[in-house]
Formats: sequence, structure tokens, C-alpha cells
Amino acid sequence: MEHKRPEPAQIALISVLAAWTLAWKGASLWHAAKDDSKPWFIALLLSNTAGLLDALYIFRVSRTRKLAVEDARRDEDYPQQAHSVEE
Repeated sequence: MEHKRPEPAQIALISVLAAWTLAWKGASLWHAAKDDSKPWFIALLLSNTAGLLDALYIFRVSRTRKLAVEDARRDEDYPQQAHSVEE
């Protein structure tokens, strides 16, 4: 069986796709770790979707969780911390 060497265009395409995927995966894993979301972290770590699931997490799930936390903090029932200044 004879092996054919990949064309330079194929090598370039694979390199660009690998860099694209690595960038999205790194960003999404960082966001999942920062959000303390272990199930998402594991799913993102094990998936290989060329950055699609990673982008979905960054722009939908992570942002939604952040907005929910901000809304809870603005809610009147959320306990406010009293800061005292000691002189």
C-alpha cells in the first residue's frame, strides 16, 4: 500500500482548524472553571466539535449564568454586606 503525502493546502487547513479549535477550547474551559461548572468543564474537555460547543458555552451558558448572578445580587432579598470603617 502506497501512502500519499498531504498537499500543502491540506496541511494549512488542518493547522488552521487545530488552532481555531484550541483557542475556543481553551477559552471555554477557562470560563467553565471560573464559573465552577464541573459538568460543563468535563463535557467541553471531552468534546471535539471544532469550537461550536465551546462557543455556545461562552456566549450562551456562561453569560446566562453571569446575568442570573447579577440579577440575584440586585434583588431586594439578597443580603447586603454591611461594611464598617474602623478608625
